[in-house]
Amino acid sequence: MSRRWLRPGVALLLTLLGTGFRHQGVQAQHAGTAAPTLASATPTEALRPNVAAPRRPAPHPLEWVLKFAYEEQTYLQRTVRDFTCRVTKRERIEGELQDYRYIDMWVREQTHANPRVTQPPSVLLEFLGPSEIKGRKVLFVAGQNDDRLLVRKGGRRFSYVVTDVDPASSIVKRESLMPITEIGFSQVLDRTIRTLQQDVAADPRGDNTIVEQITTATINGRPCQMLRITHPRRRDGLQFFSASMAIDSALHVPVRFDVYDWPETPDQQPPLMSEFTYTNVTLNAELDDATFAAARLRGP
Repeated sequence: MSRRWLRPGVALLLTLLGTGFRHQGVQAQHAGTAAPTLASATPTEALRPNVAAPRRPAPHPLEWVLKFAYEEQTYLQRTVRDFTCRVTKRERIEGELQDYRYIDMWVREQTHANPRVTQPPSVLLEFLGPSEIKGRKVLFVAGQNDDRLLVRKGGRRFSYVVTDVDPASSIVKRESLMPITEIGFSQVLDRTIRTLQQDVAADPRGDNTIVEQITTATINGRPCQMLRITHPRRRDGLQFFSASMAIDSALHVPVRFDVYDWPETPDQQPPLMSEFTYTNVTLNAELDDATFAAARLRGP
């Protein structure tokens, strides 16, 4: 099974409800309905066997997570048109964990006036470090440049060279496994929902799924709510050992996620597969076409 979801974005992005710290019981029990007593029963009821009503199946631990992921996606689609932020990230690619990447990001979400697309998804990335890629810029605007990326090389040599690249090419995937074409908050949630659905299908009884919720976390000094999903045992169809996501309590957008693979032996620490942290998030910054013009790649 592909682990591409592990380097996303994300990614990871969900609304966490409730208060305090919560473990979702894997096999919660529901009491059956007691049969009527003979004193209160009608003659017909008194002849019925004294059998408790069937118990309702215990809910899957991910059931409520999926429900609120859909609600969060709907909320973001209605309220967030664009955003800016700084991303600190690293991913394990071809077995090697990257050095941290520091990236300023401008994103316009896709919007619709059914059935017409009124605003195509647009992304501009500017790399601040490490030094070998400092100054790199990547631009993607759906429907322009044959849906290819425009990339300014950055780094120490030939930094101002601009080329166009297929976003699905191997050279792009060696740098990041989160597609730039799916980097918006709504699209990240769409990928998350699909992954959760796959988890439910792979663990239908929920006996290999633990969900924890913490409402007192902070990321970069901002109050957040955190969700952690753990699959203790490796199983076909499951894509990670554990994944944690933090939601900014005021902005209602994901600002941190990390994903770990299963350890090779029980005494080992689980290996980190990816981590993304979003800071300086500004929603609805009124980004215009000039923000995503190709001329942005040729400046300093």
